[in-house]
Amino acid sequence: MRRAWWRSSIPGVLAGFLVGAAAVGACTPSGPRDAAQVVADPALQQILQHIPIDTPYAFVSMGSKGTRDFITKIYAPLQKMMPQLEARLPDIGSLGLAQDKQALLRAVIGELKGRLSADGLAELGLDVDARFAFYGIGLLPAMRWQLRDPAALRAAIERVQTQSGTRFPTATLGNVEYWPIPGDKLEGAVAIVGDQLVWGFAPAAQKDRAFALLLGSERPARHLGNSEGFQQLLAEYGLAKVSAGFVDARILAEAFLGEGDALNKDTLAALVPEVAARWPTLTDPCKQEVRSLVALAPRLIFGTEKIDGEGFAGKFIVELRRDIAQELMAMRTSVPGLSVDGMKNAIFAMGAGLDVERAMNFAQSKASAVQAAPYSCPALFDLNEAAGDMITEIKQADPEAWKIRGGAMVIDDLKLAGMVPTEVHGFVSFAFTDTKKMMSTLSTFTKAPLTDDGSVAALADNTIPFLTGTHYGITAGRGGVLTFGAESEARARTLLAFPDQADPPLLVMVYDMSRFAELMGKFMQTGGGSAEMTMLIDFYKVFGAVSYDAHATERGVVFNTRMPLH
Repeated sequence: MRRAWWRSSIPGVLAGFLVGAAAVGACTPSGPRDAAQVVADPALQQILQHIPIDTPYAFVSMGSKGTRDFITKIYAPLQKMMPQLEARLPDIGSLGLAQDKQALLRAVIGELKGRLSADGLAELGLDVDARFAFYGIGLLPAMRWQLRDPAALRAAIERVQTQSGTRFPTATLGNVEYWPIPGDKLEGAVAIVGDQLVWGFAPAAQKDRAFALLLGSERPARHLGNSEGFQQLLAEYGLAKVSAGFVDARILAEAFLGEGDALNKDTLAALVPEVAARWPTLTDPCKQEVRSLVALAPRLIFGTEKIDGEGFAGKFIVELRRDIAQELMAMRTSVPGLSVDGMKNAIFAMGAGLDVERAMNFAQSKASAVQAAPYSCPALFDLNEAAGDMITEIKQADPEAWKIRGGAMVIDDLKLAGMVPTEVHGFVSFAFTDTKKMMSTLSTFTKAPLTDDGSVAALADNTIPFLTGTHYGITAGRGGVLTFGAESEARARTLLAFPDQADPPLLVMVYDMSRFAELMGKFMQTGGGSAEMTMLIDFYKVFGAVSYDAHATERGVVFNTRMPLH
């Protein structure tokens, strides 16, 4: 099967962005008024005014007073490890580097020793609480980071040059001096401009245009600082608090179609000339078909809602076309015990809920629509073939799979003797419409007749290895549960009587790092362990129950994540 040219090229364009998308930055309110207030902040404007409105991606930190507390708390147990880690750095001479590169690496390592902390980085002029932005200029990555002390960073760079005996070459654009990064197809630039550290990349043919925007010799007429759309994003998704970012598939698609922002298009042509060679062959109907596909999921939105000494909370949104989003909302199902609140005290939990029959029918209807009116654009011919394959696979699917509505597994507590579980407390649940068929299947396992009247029965200890105090039950047309551990009978009755939720999650996952660390510590008491492993366990104990959940909304799928600190 042929691969569409635009599909094979997009991952490379996004690769640089994905590297930096985990950064975080302060705690201010959200809403339209607050979003406007945050964007109007003069210090943030000094960053936003350099970000073109046609950037295909951006991640902006509004500045924070909580990041330092967050980093300090998670760094504390690592401080004991740093001397050992620094002592075990590989012999630089064994890396096969040229002598000048070895000297430079030694100088950089020497400058960082003892400074890998919020306060240590401050000595170098860097600020973990700073406003910063990671974004695209002509599709390629760029960054602006507000410095705590530009003079201190310049002094650190000078010390590295002196210690290594290396002088970094400089170049000038307008009245701005920068350090160039040479390359064959791509060239880079690093500079300290005012109180900001900036860096970015551009194809050699576009470097003057791109570096003029990067270094501030030119400013885009339309930028995120005067963008109503960016303010609306912050307000609608409640992200005018700590940080916010996006990837706009529509802007990327326009570049791949030879349309839209000129610098985006020219950069792509320089990086992937075979893409530009196809532009003259793209008809207007072909372009509209590509745009209609992109409209199904036009943007990814992400950001941080909270970061401080108590923990971290963020979200990630996949925007969907309204009718697709509404259909996904209709696929939500209630699964016994599947909820963030119900799982938050677990050592480990995971589950999902989805009306598989509705999802299968929806997929089949869309595939049939493609077959009835196939794409005419050659770049999309693969989708015509994929639609036929999908219909075939759906028709061949096990009929029992259509009846699945979801399931959950929760381990609330776990006790070990060495590596062997001695006590397990939790449950497994499932939502399934054909409970009559389920009973006939499960009865061969339980060695006893089953009913789906909601009654609860006991299962002999260790019928399932390591599980004791086990009970089970099935409710007609809804599903069943298997509970184990203390008070499992009462828990089974509660789970079987679960009410339908107004907004059931599509997915929930929880894992408690500190409790896993305790289990690791107990295992080490019997099996022994290194000092490094002990310190690693201490590091894990800083974190509480990390949770992820996904919900279907009218705007798309919203993923939430929370990471508390002890």
